[in-house]
Amino acid sequence: MTGASRATIVLPADVSEVSTARRFVRRELVDRADPDVLGDLQLIASELFTNAVEHGTDTEVEVVVEVDDGDVDVTVRSGGPADVGPAADWVVADAASITGRGLGIVRELADELIVERADDAFVVTARRRAQQRTEA
Repeated sequence: MTGASRATIVLPADVSEVSTARRFVRRELVDRADPDVLGDLQLIASELFTNAVEHGTDTEVEVVVEVDDGDVDVTVRSGGPADVGPAADWVVADAASITGRGLGIVRELADELIVERADDAFVVTARRRAQQRTEA
């Protein structure tokens, strides 16, 4: 992996664009992240984008991929809900529940999760190491 980079895409806030967000993450990271990490980051982008569409208040959703010093950040920015609690409280819903798994899954897959409110925006950044850690 070489150098720092940042790429952004702005998509309509529509569930039909989830696959576009996943493809964007893949395109930006295919040669920069381990395949398993890349798969996790695509799933993270998918879950965060879906939540932005389902619970957000904007007509567009921004997805940003940043790579710096071996860390990859996937950030989703939208006019998001005010009722999302701290990331530490995000859990995977009970198996009997129809919804409620996305944020818990994101929390489990990310090495670090940053949740911010900036003006009217709701911003969630999931950080992962681009390369899998090897067990000693």
